[in-house]
Amino acid sequence: MTLPETQSIQLHLTGDLLHVHFDRPEARNAMNGEVLDELDAIFDALRQRPDIRAVILCGNGGNFCAGGDVKDFARIRKLAVTRDDDPVARYNRRFGHMLQRVNEAPQATIALLEGAVLGGGFGLACVVDVAIAQEDASFGLPETGLGIIPAQIAPFVVERIGLSQARRLGVCGARFGGAEALRLGLVHFVESDTQ
Repeated sequence: MTLPETQSIQLHLTGDLLHVHFDRPEARNAMNGEVLDELDAIFDALRQRPDIRAVILCGNGGNFCAGGDVKDFARIRKLAVTRDDDPVARYNRRFGHMLQRVNEAPQATIALLEGAVLGGGFGLACVVDVAIAQEDASFGLPETGLGIIPAQIAPFVVERIGLSQARRLGVCGARFGGAEALRLGLVHFVESDTQ
């Protein structure tokens, strides 16, 4: 199976290693519906690609992923809610499905975390096999400041760092750097440069 064509994600296949670069630097690589669909399609295709042994997730422009795109959320919130369809709930389910796909990938998954690692980007960091952070990366769950529960990523955050720390971060919404991410067990290595 070939890898999908993408617009908001750059793919670079070198031998058995696939680099997946989020490519929305103007939005700090925030995930909109297009990124979500592309990432889901990539990891769907990877289930049929035993020739690819490892996947490296990273972001272009100095940020890994600033979470969900607030402009996209505003657009989705304006869509009509019917008895049978809630666009926000549908979007959240899509995001949860994508996280599950990454979590269950047959390849080794590695994230190079720099700049913003927030919300959904934080969730992605929790589902990879190896997370490497820059010292000055900025981790956090900004959803709480917006009055939103980080529900889709919560199971993965709890699995990665434990219930007590996940609850604290979910309530406080504090930002922290690479050293604290390492202490919490969110990342496995902290470097001065993730290159």
